[in-house]
Amino acid sequence: YRLAFLTSDTIDATSADINVYNTFVDNLGDLVIESDWRAIASTETVDARDNTGTNPNNSVGVPIFLLDNTLLANNNGHLWDHTGTNRYQALAITDTGDLVINYVWTGTQPDGTAYEALGGASSLVRIGRSPQTSSSWIDYGRLQQSNQYPLYAISGELEVPQAVVPEPSSLMLLGIGTVGLSGYGLRRKRKLSP
Repeated sequence: YRLAFLTSDTIDATSADINVYNTFVDNLGDLVIESDWRAIASTETVDARDNTGTNPNNSVGVPIFLLDNTLLANNNGHLWDHTGTNRYQALAITDTGDLVINYVWTGTQPDGTAYEALGGASSLVRIGRSPQTSSSWIDYGRLQQSNQYPLYAISGELEVPQAVVPEPSSLMLLGIGTVGLSGYGLRRKRKLSP
C-alpha cells in the first residue's frame, strides 16, 4: 500500500528541479512515517506519474490511502483515471492530520503528465484543488509560480507488518523434540524401575 497527504507547509513553484519538491515533501512525510516520499508534481522534464512511480503504463500499483486510513485510489490507473470522478476521497488531509482546502501546485494534467509545469518558462503553473475528487484535484487552473501553495505527497510502497508467528519447520522441530524427550524419559524410567 501507499500513503498520500497534502503538505501542511507551502512552497513556491519557481524551481525546475523536481528534487527540490521531493525533498520538501520527504522532510514532512518522514515525520509521519519514514519512506521515500515524492511530490505528486511535474516539472518540464519529469511527469508526476513517473516521479511518483504511479505510471499505469509501467505497473498496476497498490492501493493508496490518506493518512486517516481512508482509501484514496485502488491503484495507479485509478489515481490517474481522468474520465470522471476518479478518486474515492479528496486529497485534503495534511501530514499533521488537518483537513485543508487550498490550491495545490501540480504542473500536471489529469493523466499524470506535465502541463504548465513547476519551474517552467511560463510564469503560470498548473494547480489542483484539494477538496476535488474529479480531475480538478490535479488540474484546476493556473497561478503565478511565485505564490506559496502546498504540494501533494505520496510514499513509496509500504508493507503491512506481519504478525510474528514461528515458521512451520520450527514448530515441527519443537514437536519432534518434545516427543523425543518424552520417549527418552519413559525409557529411562523403565530401566530404573526394580
